[in-house]
Amino acid sequence: MCPSCKDLNTEFQIKLPSDLRKAIAVTRDNLADGTISDVTTGGDCKPFSELVSSGKWDDVLLYHFQCNTCGQLFELSAETYHGAGGWWKPVDNRSSARVDDN
Repeated sequence: MCPSCKDLNTEFQIKLPSDLRKAIAVTRDNLADGTISDVTTGGDCKPFSELVSSGKWDDVLLYHFQCNTCGQLFELSAETYHGAGGWWKPVDNRSSARVDDN
């Protein structure tokens, strides 16, 4: 963690559609200002840049982001079909080598 991503270095539980809208908005803002980059590889989700906060989401969302300063990894995950379950969280870089290797 570094000063650039310290505000993102928290676990945020997604329990409601409004929580997911907030997580998407914060992520978009941090992508736009260059704090993080989308490092998502593979998967069936549409590109994060196409994600809209209006609620027209895929059934399952799984995205990975990386701090452009220190390399800290973050994960945004949500299961939208049933409307519950998900998170924004920092990821232990050692256990997430799969993100960097693909």
